[in-house]
Amino acid sequence: MHKPFFSDKYYKDSLDALTIALETAPAYRTWRQFDPGKDASIDDRYAAMPVLTKKDIREHFPGVVVPHGRSLTEGIENGEIEFVETSGTTAEKITNVWNQMWWNASEAASWKLNSHTAHLDHSFREAQLASALSVGFHSNDDLPMHARILNGRFLFLNEKMSAHEWTKAHYERMIRELDEFKPAVLEGNPSLLARLAWWAIDNNKSVYQPQVILFTYEFPSALHLQSLKQIFHVPMASSYGSTETGYVFMQCEHGIFHQNADFCRVDFEPLKDMYGRQDTGRILVTTFHNPWTSLIRFDVGDLVRLNDSYACSCGRKEGLMLRSIEGRTANATFTTSGRLITTKQLDDVLSKFNGLREYHLDQASQKEYNLKIIMQHKNDVIVKEIIREMHFLYGKDAAIKVEAVEDIMPASSGKYRRTWAHLKFDTKDLFS
Repeated sequence: MHKPFFSDKYYKDSLDALTIALETAPAYRTWRQFDPGKDASIDDRYAAMPVLTKKDIREHFPGVVVPHGRSLTEGIENGEIEFVETSGTTAEKITNVWNQMWWNASEAASWKLNSHTAHLDHSFREAQLASALSVGFHSNDDLPMHARILNGRFLFLNEKMSAHEWTKAHYERMIRELDEFKPAVLEGNPSLLARLAWWAIDNNKSVYQPQVILFTYEFPSALHLQSLKQIFHVPMASSYGSTETGYVFMQCEHGIFHQNADFCRVDFEPLKDMYGRQDTGRILVTTFHNPWTSLIRFDVGDLVRLNDSYACSCGRKEGLMLRSIEGRTANATFTTSGRLITTKQLDDVLSKFNGLREYHLDQASQKEYNLKIIMQHKNDVIVKEIIREMHFLYGKDAAIKVEAVEDIMPASSGKYRRTWAHLKFDTKDLFS
């Protein structure tokens, strides 16, 4: 496999980030013992460092990952930073030091990696469709449109924690407001965007066409894309990152994910041979240029698959290139023989079935699999075919139950978790 290309600036940014962390951020004092020294290559120095986890940040917060002895109190008082809590389970949720200027710069750099967003100058209008737990305004009462517009540029289409709170009036409102606001960009959870598409399909409604649709916040199922493409006839791409790390990858116009190398370093660790392919593994992200947070080899908790080569039809050359984001590491399931199956591997199988809209798989034990599905129309033949295909994926001795349901509940974060194994496994033991 070809090695990625990185500029001299990238290696300088990598060195600066590591130096600042080891010398000025209290959380990394114990890491100095692992450093092979300045005579070693920067890649070898990074490889020798431990992995930073969300648990580490929770235990050390606030202040210990803040470099240069900066005062959090002063930063908050002058409006440069604020504290932001991520959504999710207790294991996923952390509080971050939020620097809006750095976030905006990271986003702007990532958008240069897709020709459909590269020309946008951040004065355009953008509509967001996401859980109110992730972004925007939360209210148990319905908010008027003007109360969900921020800075005249951002319209938050949803103020509810869950799409299960949406009524016919909410769907009609979203379609009407898109037409009135006329955003250049529509961004949001692919699962929520897909639900808007289902409603439009089932009710024969047309929808305003933005210049581009961006997926963020959760794993984008191919099933969602199939529904969205029936309603929206515009370019679509995934923007990948996290609250902690900013924008890490952007999917280009040819479908390849390109590293935002101006704002982060990414180290790849493959799965052990016993679990999966060598081109699949986790990414450890180091942030560049954030004066308020020093993150070194932070495990964002997702699995990715490397591209076959470091050449892309779009012509962009620098950085790690991914064929796909494979889903959360914690959401992995396993075959009856113990081989790891990513969310995307299951998604690739299920997306072949016309009329299937949504799913959730619970692996109850090593050989028990319970799959709930939402179909556009009831079809018993499809259910039998799904069971057959899942036997190919998980093993002939797998006990597979498929249940067609009216709806599926999201996780407590407001996001949809499509796969879940009720098995005890330590995610850090999965990687070489």
